[in-house]
Amino acid sequence: MIEILKAIPFFAELPEDDLKAIMEEVKMEYYPAEHVIFKQGDPGDLMYIIKRGSVQVIRNDEIVAVLSDGKFFGEMALVSDEPRSATIKTVTDVEALTLSKEDFRQLLTTKSSIATLVSYEMIKRVNANS
Repeated sequence: MIEILKAIPFFAELPEDDLKAIMEEVKMEYYPAEHVIFKQGDPGDLMYIIKRGSVQVIRNDEIVAVLSDGKFFGEMALVSDEPRSATIKTVTDVEALTLSKEDFRQLLTTKSSIATLVSYEMIKRVNANS
């Protein structure tokens, strides 16, 4: 699971002890096939990492991607109050690890290295979109 976290831009450069701290905060969720996990425009409070299964990413009623094992979505909800930019609907039964915004913010206050790297990643994203 550490390798999956390292694939997430916010967490890619974190040392293993910080990744382990994040892993202690994740929870397992189960969703049946054809289930809408969240809709475009909804407020975001969770990030998801797919352990098993696949989901569709739907933006403006068009499927723009299909994500499966080891992929993640909703990570911007951890650092932004922007509404969800897409709808996520399961294709198959899905097991997903979730990290809440509240748990993530608590980690930021106790682990300064996480806060520093996440801030750096956010600056890169803002500059890339300017």
